[in-house]
Amino acid sequence: MISKTMCILFSESYTATPNELAVERTLATVPFGGRYRLIDFVLSSLVKAKVDNIGVLTKEHYGSLMDHLGQGKDWDLARRNGGLKILTPFAKAETATTRNRSKIDALLSCRPHLEKSAEEYVILADTNVVMNIDFQAMVEYHVKKGADITLLYQNRNDPTYNGLVVDCDRNNQVLDAYYSAGQTRETQSALLKVFVFNKSLLLSLLDRAYTFGWNDFDRDFITKNINKLNIYGYEHEGFAAVINTVADYYAASMELIQSAEVRKELFSSDTPILTRVKNSAPTTYGFDGKVKNSLIADGCVIDGEVNNCIIFRDVQVRKGAVLNNCIIIQGGVIGEGAQLSCVITDKDVTVQDGHTLSGYPTYPFVISKGQTV
Repeated sequence: MISKTMCILFSESYTATPNELAVERTLATVPFGGRYRLIDFVLSSLVKAKVDNIGVLTKEHYGSLMDHLGQGKDWDLARRNGGLKILTPFAKAETATTRNRSKIDALLSCRPHLEKSAEEYVILADTNVVMNIDFQAMVEYHVKKGADITLLYQNRNDPTYNGLVVDCDRNNQVLDAYYSAGQTRETQSALLKVFVFNKSLLLSLLDRAYTFGWNDFDRDFITKNINKLNIYGYEHEGFAAVINTVADYYAASMELIQSAEVRKELFSSDTPILTRVKNSAPTTYGFDGKVKNSLIADGCVIDGEVNNCIIFRDVQVRKGAVLNNCIIIQGGVIGEGAQLSCVITDKDVTVQDGHTLSGYPTYPFVISKGQTV
């Protein structure tokens, strides 16, 4: 059945949640894990499942997305038929008044792409979720259940979760879906923003959305149709981190450092995480360099002390600098004697000699792209 399946990826989450790392780039291309972008995880799972018709819906600031994905060659998706396509929404003048409003508007703008595709099933997925997904098993489950919509969820006890929660019966058919504003200690079935639709149904729902002015995907496509459609849940039992805020990003990054099980599940499973290939020299460790419990990418020069950090490509940590629980993105320079704790520096940031910067684990200090501090 996977050969009859296409995919639409959303490069943004379409929420009002602020994220300093996604000001000048799409959320999909926020760097993660030392050498990857957030979109690499869901895209690699699709490649593993042999889904080869993938459209990426953009919103704004998508230059970094196009630069990262290119023609899809690094994911074996550079093809004459199907393959990877960047879908820039709202190309028609009559849709300009609703530009960037919601996922539904974005889907309406790419309706011609959906209509001309021959596949029977459509996967809709956000790209800000760090996990390995078995899309083939999920689509097979969707077909076996005779579902109209299948949604991916995870049982989690997370008092900070804000989003849609589903209640399912013993057969995993969805009985109810409602918004949770967090502040609960109970285990909830939290939605992971991955769906499988019958394509004909999705097109029909888009017609209704246009007619009635729907603008909330979860409410109008899922909650309103629980008693009208066969909607099933598919449980994800492994690691999953939904990245909306900087706090989400920092927590998931620190979990990656601290948990060998998480690293094994993400990077040592049968789903290789593919990304854009860059040829870099190996990292150089100086005589004064000390590294403990950290992930260090290629091309770095480490002459200082690094503890519990993620260091991206081509970063320089100079003599006498001490980094604790930090994330230093590509091209960063940490000057001599600098002291950093719970700090995230975006691309090409320079921290000058002797400076002391500190955040907190639940509120890290973020330095924007290209800044000198």
